[in-house]
Amino acid sequence: PDVDAWLYRLVQFAIREAVASRTLDEVLAAKASLDAELRDYVRARLGGSGVEVTELGVKDVILPGEIRELVNKVVEAERLAKANLIRRQEETAATRSLLNTARLMEENPLLLRLKELESLERLVEKVGRIDLHAGDGAGLDALLTRLVRLKAPDAA
Repeated sequence: PDVDAWLYRLVQFAIREAVASRTLDEVLAAKASLDAELRDYVRARLGGSGVEVTELGVKDVILPGEIRELVNKVVEAERLAKANLIRRQEETAATRSLLNTARLMEENPLLLRLKELESLERLVEKVGRIDLHAGDGAGLDALLTRLVRLKAPDAA
C-alpha cells in the first residue's frame, strides 16, 4: 500500500473535519488549536499501524480567489466604517466646542468683540485691503457694531 497517499488522505480528512465546524475568523485565529486537533485526529487513526506522526500543523491558510476578494471587501468596509465613526466623533467634538464658544460669547460681549476683530484681521490678511463705508460717518465702530448682532436692537 502507498503510505504517503494514505497519510495525505488522512490529513485531508482531519483538516476538513477541523475546519468544517469553524467560521473563517475562527480558522484564522485558532491555528494552535487546529494543529492540536489535527495531531489528535491523525494519531488516533494511526494506532497500531506502525506509523508515528511526530509533527503536524497548519502552515498557511490559502483562500480561493472569490473568498479572498470577499474578505478584502469586508476588511475595507470595516476600515471605512471605523474612519467614518472617527470623523463623526471629531465633528461632534468640534460642534460642541463651537457651541461652548458661542455660549461664552453670548455671555461676554467683550469676548464677542475680540472674536470679531480676529475674524476681521484674518480677512484683511487674505484680502490685503478693505475700504470701509459704514455710513453716517461712523467708520469702523459702526461696521463692527453691525457685523454681528446677537439680539435685535431695542425698539424706541
